[in-house]
Amino acid sequence: RLSGISIDSRTIKSGEIFFAITGDKFDGHNYVTDAIEKGAVAAVVNRSQAEKFSSINHGRILIVNDTHEALLNLAGYIRRRTDTGFAAVTGSNGKTTTKEMLHAILNLKYRSFRSPGNLNNLFGLPLSLGMMPEETEYAVFELGISTPGEMTRLARIIKPELAIIINIGPAHLETLGSMDNVVRAKFELIDNLPVGSTIVLNADDARIVDEAQKRRLKYIGFGINNECDFQATNIGHDDAGRYFFDLGERTYRLNQCGMVNVYNALAAIAASSVWDCQADDWQNGLDAFEPIEMRMGIEQSGELKLLIDCYNANPDSVAASLACFGDQKTAGRKIAVLGDMLELGDEAGQFHLEAGRRVAKAGIDLLLCLGPESVKTAKGAIEAGLSGEAVTTFEDHAPLLDHLMRLVRSGDMILFKGSRGMKLEKIVSGLKQRQGEK
Repeated sequence: RLSGISIDSRTIKSGEIFFAITGDKFDGHNYVTDAIEKGAVAAVVNRSQAEKFSSINHGRILIVNDTHEALLNLAGYIRRRTDTGFAAVTGSNGKTTTKEMLHAILNLKYRSFRSPGNLNNLFGLPLSLGMMPEETEYAVFELGISTPGEMTRLARIIKPELAIIINIGPAHLETLGSMDNVVRAKFELIDNLPVGSTIVLNADDARIVDEAQKRRLKYIGFGINNECDFQATNIGHDDAGRYFFDLGERTYRLNQCGMVNVYNALAAIAASSVWDCQADDWQNGLDAFEPIEMRMGIEQSGELKLLIDCYNANPDSVAASLACFGDQKTAGRKIAVLGDMLELGDEAGQFHLEAGRRVAKAGIDLLLCLGPESVKTAKGAIEAGLSGEAVTTFEDHAPLLDHLMRLVRSGDMILFKGSRGMKLEKIVSGLKQRQGEK
């Protein structure tokens, strides 16, 4: 019996089917034999390379014209044969957190499933569908894109009955080209919904609201500033930065910091209401939600407090992280470690300058920057009033870590924020290790 789908021979499990995917820097056909030896029930290979595998037992090699297209076709088949209710979450920031919050609410009442981690693209979606238990009643998938047309393909596979757009900001501009293209790419999800699907949108995001009005969409709105179906009021936070808000006559409390998580929670609440979840379900689900690694999580390391939000970065998420950092009460200083924001195209320099200006306004005492673009972050911070002596730039992880270890004092709090490619988690793990050695 087929137990799952894999495109990575290093992690394949017995009973899974291996798809030999070919990319710019790798070719899965080089690992077919390894996958079979590790217990793959079969391997799917391109016709052009099938001759290489003539010695493997008949029936264990499946020949197709294009392995990635075959993978997507299999995903579509899995989707068509299930009666599960599907929700799709997209946005420039907070997709994973909103997905996890929505799943936490649904899971109290139904047999629910959510796509693991950030398996959200044309490779990850099929893998996620392959993991979904047959008895699932409701499933929540996040959808991530970087090029035009990707969302259309994802939406046509997943065919969600519920679509949520949480925000639209400057992300993947290098491949999408402009903010107008980003909006169009996200709304490909709406363009490809089955008849009768429900739409949940951020009523405070001007780009989303404008596009919805152009299309004369009917939708469930969530937000803070504008009147909508799920509007939070009386918003505040405790000394640890954990937010609370009123919705109707009830107060809801989050275990997370950051105003951005109020929006994520509102999106999850609005979406879950479509499937008959109510007030008790919402708070119990938010209580059950566990913060995701490297996404605005607060940890203690020795006598230091760490705000770790370095899974990815774009201008809006950096602003959200700095705002969250500003909410924190700390006995010592606030130190920001910021890495480059990648894939921003021609406007990257301006976005990094603006990030630096935000740093200066956020009450941060010391700024450490990693990467060539973050030199502009440092410049923006100094121009906005942060002392030049408080700002240092680095090209590599090791000297930054050494400098940070010389700087820190008991009671300090450190923010780590940067794009995935900057691998700021290396600094985090190095810091924790050296703290443990003290």
